[in-house]
Amino acid sequence: MPSSALVARPAPTPGPPPTRVPAPAPRSHGGLGPGWPIVVLLAGYPVWWLLGLDSFLPLALAVPMLHQLRQRRTLVLPAGVGWWALFCCWVLLGGALLWTDAPDAVPGGDSSRLLVFGFRLAWYVACGIVLVWVANTRREDLPDGRVRALLAWLFVLCTAGGIVGLLAPELEVTSLVESLLPAGLSNNAFVASLVHPQVADVQDVLGRPEPRPKAPFPFTNTWGSCLSLSLVFLLALDRRRRRWLRLAVPALLVVAAWPVVYSLNRGLWGTLVIGLLALVVLKARRGDPRAVTGLVLAAVVGLGALVASPLAQVYVDRFENQHSNERRGQLLTTTTTSVTTGSPVAGFGSTRDVQGSFASISGAATPECPACGVPPLGTQGQLWLVLFSQGWVGLGLFLAFLAAALARSRRCRTTTEVTCAFVVLFFVVQLPVYDTLGLPLYVVMVAVGLLAREQAAAGEGRHREVHRGDLRRALRRAAPVVAACGLVGATAGTALAAAPADPVHRATAVILVTPAPVYLATGTPGTPLTVDGEADPPRDITVDTEAALLVSERSLRRAAAATGEDVAELREAVAVTAAPRSDVLRLTVDLPDPRDAERAADAVAASYLRERDVFLTQRRNDLVRSLTRQLAELDPGLTLLRAERERILREVDYLETSRPSVGEVVGASPAQRLPGRAEVPVASGAGLGLLAGVLLARRRRTT
Repeated sequence: MPSSALVARPAPTPGPPPTRVPAPAPRSHGGLGPGWPIVVLLAGYPVWWLLGLDSFLPLALAVPMLHQLRQRRTLVLPAGVGWWALFCCWVLLGGALLWTDAPDAVPGGDSSRLLVFGFRLAWYVACGIVLVWVANTRREDLPDGRVRALLAWLFVLCTAGGIVGLLAPELEVTSLVESLLPAGLSNNAFVASLVHPQVADVQDVLGRPEPRPKAPFPFTNTWGSCLSLSLVFLLALDRRRRRWLRLAVPALLVVAAWPVVYSLNRGLWGTLVIGLLALVVLKARRGDPRAVTGLVLAAVVGLGALVASPLAQVYVDRFENQHSNERRGQLLTTTTTSVTTGSPVAGFGSTRDVQGSFASISGAATPECPACGVPPLGTQGQLWLVLFSQGWVGLGLFLAFLAAALARSRRCRTTTEVTCAFVVLFFVVQLPVYDTLGLPLYVVMVAVGLLAREQAAAGEGRHREVHRGDLRRALRRAAPVVAACGLVGATAGTALAAAPADPVHRATAVILVTPAPVYLATGTPGTPLTVDGEADPPRDITVDTEAALLVSERSLRRAAAATGEDVAELREAVAVTAAPRSDVLRLTVDLPDPRDAERAADAVAASYLRERDVFLTQRRNDLVRSLTRQLAELDPGLTLLRAERERILREVDYLETSRPSVGEVVGASPAQRLPGRAEVPVASGAGLGLLAGVLLARRRRTT
């Protein structure tokens, strides 16, 4: 690969005379100058990770960044920052919906949901602050080359962490923050993932335990995202005057290939392939055939080396074991359906646990079925997190900011423009598969901030330099209009929520299922079985088998005949869940009339128990016939077969005399009216009103 793959020559700067960037704040902090926060964060990142501070230090450093911005008389506002400010307001709006029940999600929630919401909101705000801070920090105080070097250092850390994660995947330490936290907080799974440093996750991806590196980050996907984003800054380093860089960078890329392939990270692989293709297109557009030829040759040589090495088999095995694809697709479908039907405008503020799972109604992973556990709705990709948490409008605001950044860097004339374009492109590619809130989003904001600073200094783009006092006065003038429109929207939402609606009542029945006798727990009903299992592969009776029996056509038809309900309507009204690894089914029936709901719940439970009795009786009869046939085939005159004949006779006697109860209804609750989600129309109306207020205030200011 050419040594200047992402380095571009500065283009002429036509247009109005350059805009002077505001004067820097006074130097402090041991001579580091105003750029010290990002230097401290990135240069010392391994230390912060080992101390358990890496997920919180960027939030803390946003405070001195904001203080520096407040000391400036004028500010450069990057193009698109308004979209980000509106998005942060939309995230804040989601706080009113944190405990709203979402379709297909477990109802209720605890206080930890507020903790996660506050953490994510703080990250969004901190990323907005670093965007404006970088755009307003002079190049003399924070040179572009220094920022690229710091983020190239992040690539070195990712590579080193990946190697350690592969060599010593079980390595972990107790951080200082973890040791200081109260036990109740440090034992929280979300908090523990942030403050407990581990170098890798050991996962069964290829049918055997495989380490997936993540150091120095909390999650494997964060590692993959940061490695790809920091690679852009590594390639953007000016290596023409530094011979050691011309040698070190290719060597580092070769070393990084090992953890990249063995990470089994398909999102990372796809990002790098798209980046290479985009680089070829960029060089071809510039009319540089030598660079295009060099890139193609480097890709061919690299691919040949990969095929000839043991890494090729890892790559093949990974694509032959894509067991998460189906579950991921089902989760994304459920996420989209849930937010679209439940709260399409404002979302639900945060993620929700799925009711049951896509492999079992009990919704839990087991040693026999590790994939039965399903991640929460709104995970498995930043795109889905924003959609579920902030709704379609919030997602639109989020994507509008990224689109504005791509539009400002699309010409790729300078190194900063090329860097920003590739970083945002990589980030967009990873949105559907990576949860990128954290350092990946932070890196994107740094790249966009550098671009805004460069274009503002050249008098280009729609970046505006405003006086801080003018900005404050403009906000004060807009506040009444925005607040009034928000109030009108909230009032309209309240009126909509108060409108009469058809009530829905839910009746519940709890059924204790008696475990099937051992001889009845396997086999296919209606098919003769043998004790040694040679006739038909065994098939266990599981809680999912019982649920399928409960909602079977014959069971529901019997219940519908007893209650006078329509079978199709009854099927829509019935739902069944089960606690993980239990023999208890929870049956619910949702109908408009409370008495109809109670009668239907009783009828469905009784019909299921009757159907289960028929089901087990059929299994018992099939097995008795099979054993009797085996007994007839044994020669009664052979003494050697006497023990076998006695065993079969005992088993037949057991099956004919042992008839335990199939189960019983152990609990039932009167039908209760399901509460409406009044907060959804209220919050949605308030949000739409705020957007209308912003547009109105902007129009008044421009006219």
